[in-house]
Amino acid sequence: MLLAVFSDSHGSGAAMAAAVAQYRPDHVIFLGDGVRDAEAVRQRHPDIAFTILRGNCDRDGGYPADALMTLEGVGIFAAHGHNHGVKYNMDSFCNSVWCSGSTLGLYGHTHTPLWREVRGMQILNPGSIGRSARPTFALVRLENGRAECRILDAPETI
Repeated sequence: MLLAVFSDSHGSGAAMAAAVAQYRPDHVIFLGDGVRDAEAVRQRHPDIAFTILRGNCDRDGGYPADALMTLEGVGIFAAHGHNHGVKYNMDSFCNSVWCSGSTLGLYGHTHTPLWREVRGMQILNPGSIGRSARPTFALVRLENGRAECRILDAPETI
């Protein structure tokens, strides 16, 4: 299963739309701050599963702040990150991932792409897919209880 992870589009969804069209993932997780952008991409791709979370800049309260799921045998804890203080340290977020029993933690908020292993967990921030000097996102290949993560530059948009 191919999972695409996006965060922080902030009203600029063109790069996210281009990445989904190019890579055709099986599932998209949007980590907040641009739920309307994610909804627009979801409407264009009704055949792709979407999980959309709200961030600190999203006004729509109809989306959850975090999600816990298992895909292809991989436990995933996902959150925007602002409620876990990820701009200051990763302790609260990593503790939430650990306590949920997950092995993959996804967060956004900082606009800085990051992938690292912590206590046997993979912690991934796809960066910002919106207006930034270097828009990025992540692809995660899930198979047989394992996750292989890559952070990519967003496709060019016109």
